[in-house]
Amino acid sequence: MDIHTALVLLFACFTAYSLVARRLEASVLSGPMLFTALGYLFFSIDATLLSPLDNAVVEFLATATLVIILFRDAANIRISSVIARRATALISARLLFIGIPLTILAGTLAGLALFPMLGLFGALVLAIVLTPTDAALAQPVFGNDGLPEIEREALDVESGLNDGLCLPLLLITLALAADTGDGEGMAGHATFFLKQVVFGPAVGLAVGYLGAACAGFAFERALSNPAGRTPIMVGLAGLAYLAAEQMGGNGFLAAFMAGLAFGWRLPAETVEKVSNFAMTEGSILTNLTFLIFGAVMLPRAFETPLAPALLYAVLSLTVVRMLPVLVAMFGTRSTGRAKLFVGWFGPRGLASVLYLILVVDQSGFTAAGQVTNIAVFTILLSVVLHGVSAPFAQRLFFPARG
Repeated sequence: MDIHTALVLLFACFTAYSLVARRLEASVLSGPMLFTALGYLFFSIDATLLSPLDNAVVEFLATATLVIILFRDAANIRISSVIARRATALISARLLFIGIPLTILAGTLAGLALFPMLGLFGALVLAIVLTPTDAALAQPVFGNDGLPEIEREALDVESGLNDGLCLPLLLITLALAADTGDGEGMAGHATFFLKQVVFGPAVGLAVGYLGAACAGFAFERALSNPAGRTPIMVGLAGLAYLAAEQMGGNGFLAAFMAGLAFGWRLPAETVEKVSNFAMTEGSILTNLTFLIFGAVMLPRAFETPLAPALLYAVLSLTVVRMLPVLVAMFGTRSTGRAKLFVGWFGPRGLASVLYLILVVDQSGFTAAGQVTNIAVFTILLSVVLHGVSAPFAQRLFFPARG
């Protein structure tokens, strides 16, 4: 199959998907699942078809997708209502500052037990890669009004902020593992982490607030055409990410905080109207990323022993994720079912794919190939299991509401 035939098939699949997307959202077949399968089909037909694609292409797609989705989701969070509901803020903080460290610890221990050849740093890198949850894969859950609002919003906040918190930890761990810390020592790494988590949000808040002020001014005075307003989220998301990276901050944290400021500054109906373009762009980029994931990263994963990799994947999606969540939410007013719901819906996806590119590109990290192959199975299992269970979340965890 030549590249033109492949493109015809790809665009035909996008067209067909757009025609039945609403039905698919209510079924067990999600977009990431279908496009991962399509990517693997491309590889099976012609393994050289997508060989020109390098890590830079995958990194760009994953980064752009994640930045747009983080901004859009954050903009649609009613920050005033989150602050007013202490329970949401409390659960979000617990998931971030108790759940993340415990998840990394549990994932590291599981990695050492199943893959002792990885060593401490290899197991730690694997755990960090698979800690952040994916806002894109969790969209059917976030949009289900039949699920408890407090826990849904807490999941949304967690998925927006954990990417930015885990990335500095990953970069520091990779530097330590590859002995490329440039002699900075722990003080240098601590400074790097602080710059990431301080400058990123600060830049994001400034970009989001000023962008929203400019948008409000332009909209009120009809300076822009209604159809031309929709790309503003994509523009501001990219601006926040790149500006923060230039300042030494974390771009993902910046994108999320920019979205929060944008949504706080503008009326809810205005934010909803300008979200349409970002939603479309995010969906296209998400599916493209998973297509390349299925065509490029998934085939390589079968080079690793299947049984222990799948066992780690199962543990990562269950015990490694759910037990820390239960500990983090201990003492809150959430019901047992709500805690299990939050624990289960922590899908791995775009952030983990992006992190894997960084792992592969890190020179001197000898366990990169093994870590990548193991993590790919976890992402694949998450795409399938979370995609299948998302339409039935209300029935599975809150049958009385169904």
